[in-house]
Amino acid sequence: INRVKPNDELLYQTERYHHDTFGYELPLSGDGEYVLILKFCEVYFNAPNMKVFDVVLNNRHMVVTDLDIFSLVGRGTAHDEYVYFTVSRGRLYFKEEDSEIRGGKVKLEFLKGYKDNPKINAIVLIKGYDESSLPRLSPQASEQQQIPEPLGDLQNNGAASASTGSPSSADGDAQTDAKSKNRKTSGPKQPNPYSLDES
Repeated sequence: INRVKPNDELLYQTERYHHDTFGYELPLSGDGEYVLILKFCEVYFNAPNMKVFDVVLNNRHMVVTDLDIFSLVGRGTAHDEYVYFTVSRGRLYFKEEDSEIRGGKVKLEFLKGYKDNPKINAIVLIKGYDESSLPRLSPQASEQQQIPEPLGDLQNNGAASASTGSPSSADGDAQTDAKSKNRKTSGPKQPNPYSLDES
C-alpha cells in the first residue's frame, strides 16, 4: 500500500463494505475537541468513477461527499479524511451545524450511492488531539514512482542483458529475480471479497 508505514499497511489491506448504507456507533468520552480519521484505500477498481459514496456523521452532518478514492489517489494508495468536531453539553458541533448526541455515542454512516458500494478500511477517533502530532500519510509520490515495473521485464533479463553486452549484469538480475520468488507470504491467500458481489 503506497503512502503508509509498513506497520500500518494492514489497516488499508482489509475493508468493510456493504451492498447498502451501513454504519457504526462511536462512543464518546465527554465534552471536548475530537478528530475522526477515516482511512481508505481502493483495492478493487482500476479506474475512477467506479465507486463513489458519501459519509454522514450523527445523522445530519455530510462530512465527505462524492468520495472517489481512485480518482483522488489511484489504486493501492492510502487516503485519509480528517473530520474535526466539538462535543459540548450533549451536542455535536461540526462547522456551522450542530446536532444532538444520544446515549454518549455518535453515528457514522457510509451512504450507498449510484456507483458501487460504500466502504471503509479503518476508523480512528481521537479526543483532545494536538494537531502537530496527528498521524499523517506521507506525501503522494509522483505518478512514475507509483507504477511498479511489470514482472514480465524481470523474467526477460537474458534478452535485456544481451543487448547491453554485460553478462555479470544478467547474473545479478537472475539473483534478484530468484530472491523475489522465494519471499514468504504473510499468510494463506484470501478469497476476493467482491467475488460474491451482487451489484
